[in-house]
Amino acid sequence: MYKIIINHLNTQLIKKENSFIPIVDDNTSYQQFIKDVAEQGIEIVEGPDIIEPDYATLRSQEYPSREEQLDMMYWDKVNGTTVWEDTIQGIKDLYPKTITGGTTIGPVPDGVQEAADNWTFNKQLREYIAALERLEQYTLSEGREALTEEITQPWPLFLDEDVEVYDAWTGARVLVEETRTVEVSPAIDPLPATIETTETNIETGEIAVFVVPNPAIVRDEEERAAAQAVVDATPQAVIEAFNS
Repeated sequence: MYKIIINHLNTQLIKKENSFIPIVDDNTSYQQFIKDVAEQGIEIVEGPDIIEPDYATLRSQEYPSREEQLDMMYWDKVNGTTVWEDTIQGIKDLYPKTITGGTTIGPVPDGVQEAADNWTFNKQLREYIAALERLEQYTLSEGREALTEEITQPWPLFLDEDVEVYDAWTGARVLVEETRTVEVSPAIDPLPATIETTETNIETGEIAVFVVPNPAIVRDEEERAAAQAVVDATPQAVIEAFNS
């Protein structure tokens, strides 16, 4: 449980047990606080204490100074007025004895929820990017065709498949500027759907052979399913931020 407190300098801090956490973005304890709020909810945070003064405190803050009251009494006696009595009674009426004061819990600052929402948004964005990258990888059970790339550069000129053309005067290879399709990564064959595994009977020494689903394919399918689930659950606002 966290508690928002306001110290004598009117600065907000976060209290957890006997520790005090400054509200500073790069503070690791503050980052943990925001993470906890994002994952567990704003209910784990209690707002600051609000001290409500009692009637005596409120009255004392409103009463004129001793000198001012003596001056009022003097002029009331001279003028036959009741300014001092009216002033004091007005303050007493404004703050009756029913105001007993006490301490209440104030609301949690809006910035806490905003920071937690921002933490959640960034986490979802990171997970969305990682899931897309995982889905871009080829499926082990299907393999992958060779990857090619269009490259434009000077290429050696051949008379046929094996004989290059050289300049008769300089002896240098003759090059021609062309765009060619070049294989940058070879094709990858699909993995077998099943593999054989053996199990030895400790008592008899007999070896049994079993055919089981290829563990690599099983793991690949599980990871792809998990990545797709992340993509499907990603809020539209996160997707739009990624695409912008």
